[in-house]
Amino acid sequence: MKLAAAVMACAVSFAGTAMAQQGSPENVEVQAAAKEAGLEFKDSRYRNGDDQPTPVVTRISKVDWATWQGFRRYHDACHVCHGPNALGSTFAPSLADSLKTMDYETFYGTVVGGRVREAGGTTAVMPAFGDKNIMCYLDDIYTYIKARSLNAEGKGGMPPGPSEWS
Repeated sequence: MKLAAAVMACAVSFAGTAMAQQGSPENVEVQAAAKEAGLEFKDSRYRNGDDQPTPVVTRISKVDWATWQGFRRYHDACHVCHGPNALGSTFAPSLADSLKTMDYETFYGTVVGGRVREAGGTTAVMPAFGDKNIMCYLDDIYTYIKARSLNAEGKGGMPPGPSEWS
């Protein structure tokens, strides 16, 4: 219950910022890319037809506010293990590769509940991160990693290196 209250508090504070960004004149390119992709702006994020948070990346690597926030939060909490640009490390797998096949619900459950996996005689452990510093931005972290994943698949996602939010 405590976690649910933290998530709701974060959603309310985030919504005002995202709504302001979504309606800003500088955001025209991102809005056009979202419209072209058939995405809907709902609950302060762009969402696909399955109501999953979805990144918006323009041809010149401008991204939506949620994807930019995901970049910031990923590099605050996740990159230590999963490496820069979500491409993995010797310690943890590439999340860009994982999200090629992992759906949003599985990603969410893994972050919230953790995961233990045996591979090649090694036990890999993803700890549960059910705290507000992760939970408040989990959709954003997902959109950032998904943008990296789409790029890794050659589907116009977010390339490594600098991007700007709009």
